[in-house]
Amino acid sequence: MKLTRLILLLLTCFCPAGAEAGESSPNKQQLYKTLDSLIACQPAVIKEKEHRIRVLTDGMAVMHLDDKQKYQSCMKLYEEYQAFQFDSAFYYINRCMEIQQRIGEADLNAESRIALAHILAVTGIFRKAQQILDGVDVSRLTTKRRVEYYNQLGELNLYRSEMAEHTPFTLEYIDSAQYYRQLILQIAPKDSYDYIFNQATYICEKGDINRAIGQLERYLPQLHQDERRYSIVTSTLAYFYSRKQDVAMQEHYLLLSAICDMQGAIMENSSLRMLSSILLERGEYAKAYSYLLQASDDAKNYGSRLRSLQVARMAPLINRAYDLQRTASEHRTRLLLGIISVIALFLIGTIAYILSLVKKRRLATEQISRMNSELTRHNEQMQELNTLMKESNRMKDEYIGRFLELSSNLIYRSEERLKLLNRLARDRKMDELYNELKSYKSISEATRLFHQNFDTAFLNIYPDFIQDVNRLMTDENQFDTSSASPRLTTELRVLALIRLGISDNQAIADILRSSLTTIYTYRSKLKARAIQRDSFEDDIRHIATY
Repeated sequence: MKLTRLILLLLTCFCPAGAEAGESSPNKQQLYKTLDSLIACQPAVIKEKEHRIRVLTDGMAVMHLDDKQKYQSCMKLYEEYQAFQFDSAFYYINRCMEIQQRIGEADLNAESRIALAHILAVTGIFRKAQQILDGVDVSRLTTKRRVEYYNQLGELNLYRSEMAEHTPFTLEYIDSAQYYRQLILQIAPKDSYDYIFNQATYICEKGDINRAIGQLERYLPQLHQDERRYSIVTSTLAYFYSRKQDVAMQEHYLLLSAICDMQGAIMENSSLRMLSSILLERGEYAKAYSYLLQASDDAKNYGSRLRSLQVARMAPLINRAYDLQRTASEHRTRLLLGIISVIALFLIGTIAYILSLVKKRRLATEQISRMNSELTRHNEQMQELNTLMKESNRMKDEYIGRFLELSSNLIYRSEERLKLLNRLARDRKMDELYNELKSYKSISEATRLFHQNFDTAFLNIYPDFIQDVNRLMTDENQFDTSSASPRLTTELRVLALIRLGISDNQAIADILRSSLTTIYTYRSKLKARAIQRDSFEDDIRHIATY
């Protein structure tokens, strides 16, 4: 459990605490990699969270506690479940309500009511949350508890404004939230989180967005990246930047907020959903769909009707865009197949024409064999050209056949995979669909088929290639030729591509799906093992077919 936590903390080391206003998220790709890694590790994070809760519940069960201690234990369990699971949070805060009635302290009564109103508001039960808050006697509250009370009333109105989005009531709820922010600013300590956060949101709604951004960005480094407040502040900064229509910085802070949510197993979140909206606008439909699916799973696991409704509003847009992209992709595939077919027919005709030319030239060579020495010299040059053409023809025959076979195989596998994904989506088997989408098995199989076809085609054209390479290597660095059906190693594939005229490291790395550093290392090691190091690659290029 601790090891998992350490890995997640190391991942977030790539994420800065904040960004200067005006900086356009230079490490966005690294943030996406971190977020994707945390989403992949989410089961382990949830398991660790559940273990921590289980330790608390087990300890509570075996210990003899008085009412005050029971209340504190239940409140701690409520805090653990607060953004993790609504049902359990609701259960433990109700326990707190029952226990505080026996204790009879006004402060505990207010604390438990505020906490209960919070999770009711989060899940969209607004009327009941308001009734719970109405039962608090504000005159008997301490300053700290009064700040919490006003905070919760402001939060309740914000959730109402989210639910009433695009209706005439939205501004009414925002104005109510502004009223409670003013009350907080009158009583909260000026260096406290509540004061700074509420002042920033208040002045933003008043139109002073730049000042609000500066205030929260200066405060953000004081927060730890694994606490709930960090997620709230970064999400709020994303909202501020959206008001400025600065999509780059909005995306940056949404990424930081989503990373914090994933790291802390926070199921009551909205950053992933808003990120998917940005990705949808940018045309990255697959990633938008995967993030929206994760947001939907989090909302269901938590039990938030509000978040589920917000996800449901976006789902048709992403599904429609994803379907349009898939249709366009299928159209492009059919078009490419048609073009490939035309090219293949053209190549077949060209090969037939070249073969006829070769035959005619061979007959012409026999007729002019009795010419003088000058003509003989020219005939020898023509024979060399004919040999090169024969080699080219054989390479074309071999590779066209292999290419068509590989293309057909890959198209068939793609169709089968598409059918499987459609079937899983139709049957709403989202877990299996997600597992299938993130699986690299099809890519690995395609790479294996590519290597297999490349090796077979190349060795059919150059059957003695490995033996020819061994003649260029020192005795202790020979390649194995004992196999009945020889295959090319990665080093031999690098040499095979050099023999085919591909010498650029980047091109070789792209074809073999290796890193540029790996290809450079292979070439350096192969030269070091050669008899003639300086001319080694030129010698490889001159290995003959026959």
